[in-house]
Order: sequence, then structure tokens, then C-alpha cells
Amino acid sequence: MDIATTHVHPRRDRRILQRVQRFGNFLSGMVMPNLGVFVAWGLLTALFIPTGYFPNADLANLVSPIITYALPLLIGYTGGHIVHGARGGAIGALATMGVIVGSDVTMLAGAMVMGPLAAFLLKQVDRFFASRVKAGFEMLVSNFSMGILGLVIVVAGYLAIGPAFAVVLAVLSAGVNFILANDLLPLLAIPVAPGQVLFLNNAINHGIMAPLGIQQVAEQGRSILFLVDANPGPSVGTLLAITVFGRGLAKRTAPMAALIAGVGGIGEVYFPFVLMNPKLVLATMGGIATSLSMFVLFDGGTVATPSPGSIFAMLALTPKGALAGNLIGFFAGMAVAFLLAALLLKTGKRRGDDDEIAEGDALERDRINAGLASAGTAGQPIRTVVVACDAGMGSSAMGASILATKVRKAMLDVTVTNSKIEEIPKGVDLIVTHTNLMDRTKQRHDDGTVRFMAITNFVEATQFDAIVDVLRTANGAAAASAAPAAPVAPVAPVAVDPDVLSRENVELGRSFVDKEAAITAAGEILVRQGYATSAYVDAMHRRESLVTVYVGNHVAIPHGDDGSADEILRSGISVVQVPDGVAFGDEVAYVLIGIAGKDGSHLDIISRIAQVCSDEDQVERMRRATTPDEIVAILTATTVDA
Repeated sequence: MDIATTHVHPRRDRRILQRVQRFGNFLSGMVMPNLGVFVAWGLLTALFIPTGYFPNADLANLVSPIITYALPLLIGYTGGHIVHGARGGAIGALATMGVIVGSDVTMLAGAMVMGPLAAFLLKQVDRFFASRVKAGFEMLVSNFSMGILGLVIVVAGYLAIGPAFAVVLAVLSAGVNFILANDLLPLLAIPVAPGQVLFLNNAINHGIMAPLGIQQVAEQGRSILFLVDANPGPSVGTLLAITVFGRGLAKRTAPMAALIAGVGGIGEVYFPFVLMNPKLVLATMGGIATSLSMFVLFDGGTVATPSPGSIFAMLALTPKGALAGNLIGFFAGMAVAFLLAALLLKTGKRRGDDDEIAEGDALERDRINAGLASAGTAGQPIRTVVVACDAGMGSSAMGASILATKVRKAMLDVTVTNSKIEEIPKGVDLIVTHTNLMDRTKQRHDDGTVRFMAITNFVEATQFDAIVDVLRTANGAAAASAAPAAPVAPVAPVAVDPDVLSRENVELGRSFVDKEAAITAAGEILVRQGYATSAYVDAMHRRESLVTVYVGNHVAIPHGDDGSADEILRSGISVVQVPDGVAFGDEVAYVLIGIAGKDGSHLDIISRIAQVCSDEDQVERMRRATTPDEIVAILTATTVDA
């Protein structure tokens, strides 16, 4: 059985989610460049229509042409440009004009379809003629192919597609009116709250709410639909509860996240907090439902999508008569989300949850590996193995060193290297990575030829035994493994560049209340010694939230996540000794080794660290060390049995 075919349904569900996310991002790509124009139109509407703050009949004449023509044309052009550059943008605008004139309703949704569709068709036409046109006729064919296709599309839009969209929008508008008339709007919180934290907010906001909201504004002068997703009150309330009742890194970073979400309007900063503690989505759900109830009860709404979703943007786009309703809805949603999140946080985590998570990781690892291990790989030799992690400089380097040692002792002709996931070279035979990173790795590199194996710990030597067994089978080396092993050359001493590891990089006898403080200490050494910027410390915490930096044998290896390379100034290693230990879940780390890798000058010492950390006696020596020089010596000594 091929491992690619196991556990199909969850994988298919994840692919569906990823496609929806990409669709939402595509919609966002059409809308976001033009949001300033939407805001300008919203302000124009709020100020100068007959019910606005400063009614002006002449200036109000601008409202209808902008919403009818300018905004859809901009969306159509931008969508076409995304698909096929300037030519795609031009035909996208032309196609959008067909549905605008062919319908009597606002065609934002039509523009989101017609612009990219027309550009896609033109792209196929251009591709068809690319190798078939003789020199000197390129411009003629290019212009007439676009002109003829544009004629067909704009006529189709006018005669058929525009009227069809009008019917669809009429049905959707009737559905919205039914929801509002029957006070069902708060129920939208049920799909919206989890959709947000799954990064579907762009699909919700720009693909559904904005087109329907614009239609309502044209009819009623305001719309609550703009506030279904963009109202920051519930997410701010959840973050404030984490600030008061949370723990560790989440507690320390939530205040700034609340400020960014509420004032700056960047709602995405809230998502990771809920992904780390999924039950908090219930708090946000309750807050959204409360806000929507208040908006309905007190006639709230805005004239355009508040983007970014800041309280200030929300108030700036509030029309006359809706200010009180919007403020009540904002603060009510924030208060309810705060109370619910506080209740959920105070219930705490059940004893044994970490064990269940760890057991689940091990089961997932075994599931991934079972197909490859049981199917047999005779006739399909594995000559190159890459151990991969998200940053490619710490965990994977240590794992690769341990695996390479085992491969060498097994007398296998296999090359073992390490890499970050995005930089795995083509042509490798086997990729080894953490279970939490496997989906991401397969999405980028599963071409049907490469094989994958999972681990749950990069420096637990026993986890690599199963990989060595697979390599033996794949390379027909089972018999050779029974022969007496040849002597393995001793590990050469590491010539330590003091610019990478010096006694000034070592701190002894530290104690910490939690792992976040310990990671910060390891990072601050790197910053203080000039290896990295202060932002790198934040990247180390993000790495811990993605995949724990605890690597086994009472050692943690804090390092940055993918995307933190620009924060590294030069290669360096820090060591923090914690004799009494610091908890990483149910495990305890006595030594933290911080890593900043810039140009590969740290890889020799990383290889040595991997061997040391796989030996509990050596870790205990570091725990008991009384001088920085002693720890440096342990990390650069010549004799450690892997």
C-alpha cells in the first residue's frame, strides 16, 4: 500500500480547505488594491447623499456612477491583470462592461467572475498562437485575437451572463432580507467564527459580504453585512481575556495583539491564539452573535467594508444615524467574547491532554511510515535523504547528523543532508520531517517519485532506527547489516570559531517560570552578542508555537521559523543551563541551545551538538557544569558514542 493513498478523507478535506483559502486570497487580490476607492465611495455616500451628514445634491450625483461603473470595472481589470497581465486586465474590464450594461443591479460579483474568466480565455488563445504566428504578424494576430474574443465575451455578458447574475443576486438579496426580517443574522456567527481562524476571512468578507452589502447600500444607505467579519470587537474581547487569564507567551503577547487588531485593524494577529487553543473560537462566536444582534436592534451598519477592520475605520464609514448602534454592537460583542473566553481559560487544561497529544503525534507518525515500511522498496534504491524542518538550520541539521551517523555505521551508501522545506532540492529519494510539517512538505514536493517518512523528535536517536531499516530494505543491504560492522572513524574534533560559540555565549544556573522565558533568554544572548536582531526572538517563539523546540533527552534547541533569515546577522550559538529544569509540556529541559545560522559556518558545531544531545550522560554533564568553558569543551570534545 502506498502511503500517499492512506488516510484519504482527512487529506482530501485539508486540500479542500487549502483550495478555499487560495480562492479567498484570489478574491482578496482583486479587492484589496481597490479598497481605497471603495472607502472614497463610502465616505462620499456617508457625507453627501440626502440622509448623509452634509447633504449635497450635486456631489451626490457621483455616488451612482461610481458604484455602477467605476468599482466593477476596477475589480474586473484587477482580476484580469492577476491572471494575464495588462492584456488580461484590458479584456477583463471589457467583459465586465457587458454584465454591467446587461443588468440593472450592481455587478461587483459579476466583475469578480468576468474579469478573471475573460483573462483566462485570452491567455489560452495567446498560448495557442504563440508558436504558430510567423514573424512580423505578431501584433496583428495579438490585437485581432483579443478584439474578436472581447467582442464575443462582452456580447455574451450583455445578453446572457449579466441577466443571469442579476437573477442570482436577486435571490441572494431576498435571502439576506429574509434573514434580517426574521432576526436570524446572529446565526451567521456559527460559520463565520471558525472560518476566520481557518484564514477563510477573505472569502467571507470580499467574496460574499461585500457584493451583497454594496447592493444594500445602494438600496438602503447602509449595510450590517460589512460588519459580519470586519467588526473587531469580538476578537479584541477574546485577546483581552487571554491578556488577563492566559499563560506564558500567549499572555504576554495578547495585549499588543489586541491593540493591533482593534486599532490597527489587522485581524489576522488574533487567529494564532485561537489555533493554539481552539475552544476559544466559541468565545468569538458568542461575541459575533452578540454584536450582530445589537447592530440589528439599534440600526447599525456601514457604507463600505471597514478595511483594515479597525474601530476607527468602522466609525469613519458609519453613516448618519448608525453611530450609536455600531458602538453598542462593538462593545457588547467585545464584552461577551471577553467573558466567554475568561470562562474557557479558567477551566484550564485537563490533566493528560499533553499525553493524548503526544500519543496522537506518534500514531500519526506510525501511520505515515507504515505504508513505506510495509510495502517494501526493493528495486527502488534510496541514495539521497533530506531531513527537513521549517527553518532548515537547527532541528533538521541535528537530525541529519544523527541519521548520517547511523547510516555510516550500517555501511549504507546513502547521502544524508538537511534543508528547509521550501528549499528541498529536486531529485531526492526520501524526505524525513516532523509529523506536524508533513502536509506542508508533501504539498510542495510530492511528485509521485519521492518518498516520505515522519518523526516526532529530531534528536531522539531511536526514531531514526526505523528509517535505517527502510534504507536497508530499499538498498538490498539487509544481509550486509548482519555482517560484523567495520570500525567507525572517531568523530573529529570541532574547530570552534569563537565568532560562533564562545564562553560569553553561555549562561549558567538560570531558572525560569516557563519555557517562553527560557526561549527568550536563549534568544537575548544571540541578540546581545550581535548574531541577530531582536525580532529573531519573536521568530523563536513562533517556531515553538508551530513545532516544539524541545528535541528530547532534556534538551531544547530554540531557533527561528521560516522567514526569519533576514533577522540573522551572522552565525552564532547560545547555551543556557537550567539545573532545576524548565517544563516543555510534560518534558523537562535542562539545557537550551539557541541557534542562529547565516552562512553554514555553524553546521560543524551543530553536527557535534546533535551527537552530544543524543547522549543523556553528556546532557547531564552540561547540566552539572560549573563554568562556561566546561560546556564549550563538552560541545567540541572528540569522543561521544552516538
